Amino acid sequence: MTLFATPPDPRIVRPTAPHRATLAQRLAGAVTGPDQRVRDLLEAWFARLPGPAQTDVRSRLWERDRRLALAAFWELYLHELLTRLGYRLVPHPTVPGAGARPDFLATRDQEAFYLEALIHGPPTEVWRAEQRLYPIMDVLHEVQREPFVVTLAQATCGHGTPPLRALRSELVRWLDSLSAATTDATLSWQRDSWSLQFRARRAGSERADEPVEPAPPPLPLRTLSSKVQAKARRYRVFDHPLLLALATSQAWPKSTSQELARRLVGQLPDPAVGILLAAGLDPWTIASTPLLVAWRAEAIAPLRPFLATLEEAGGRRRTATMLQLDVHWRLFGLWPTWPHDPPGGNE
Repeated sequence: MTLFATPPDPRIVRPTAPHRATLAQRLAGAVTGPDQRVRDLLEAWFARLPGPAQTDVRSRLWERDRRLALAAFWELYLHELLTRLGYRLVPHPTVPGAGARPDFLATRDQEAFYLEALIHGPPTEVWRAEQRLYPIMDVLHEVQREPFVVTLAQATCGHGTPPLRALRSELVRWLDSLSAATTDATLSWQRDSWSLQFRARRAGSERADEPVEPAPPPLPLRTLSSKVQAKARRYRVFDHPLLLALATSQAWPKSTSQELARRLVGQLPDPAVGILLAAGLDPWTIASTPLLVAWRAEAIAPLRPFLATLEEAGGRRRTATMLQLDVHWRLFGLWPTWPHDPPGGNE
């Protein structure tokens, strides 16, 4: 069984515009070097999963809901991480005295702990707002022409759908008016309650393929705290300690991530002893997203062997109850700029 070559449903792979492609669709049709590297790496990780876990991860990774896809990727990532650290993992083990099953039981020599993965992605409202822009992005996809790359730089959504035929005509006229010497141009377009701004940059000038990055949203501490506590409370009777692993789609500065981990750990109920946090993780940021582990001071004993292993891998103590691993990419045999070309161009 492979992860991307044969999707769960053949209808999933029908051609689609890039902005509508799911995570798995993008990697199944990988055309760029970075996408091909991501695909090859995840296929290698997937091959090391136990058979029953492969079926589950593969099914969810192909889901259109990005939260389900991210959750599947996160479990795949954790399995590979702990395997490379020397642990044996049992997916969804039976827990004595408990009905719920955590994602993994990790064992090594005399050490054992349960690992439960959870993710935090943009709320449904954010995705619905993004989907309202899909008809506009469809038009943008149709009018792309060399040597320019045209992106949607800003958008204020109005009611209903804007007049797409008028938008297409305006974009075509604008692109036709650009001279051969143009390297960067913008177009503002307004109809009814819609206000859009487009940007055309000559391919190869700066990073023309990258959209404008929006300002990061505020830290959702209350939401994350409720999610972490609810997950921990599912497991009241454990024969081994529980480590929660949280991945978020939003990246924050290291200081913010550290403060988040500290506050979340301070509210953990038994039997949870700590949190492993990866803020801003997706398949393309495997090498650039550091791992942060924070733990309850009174519950450190069960985690000591795991923390010592992370320190051997390059982890550094940030506080008395926090450790950060910035060179995790070495564990995976990668380089800091992966999946982009390494310095010097040699892998």
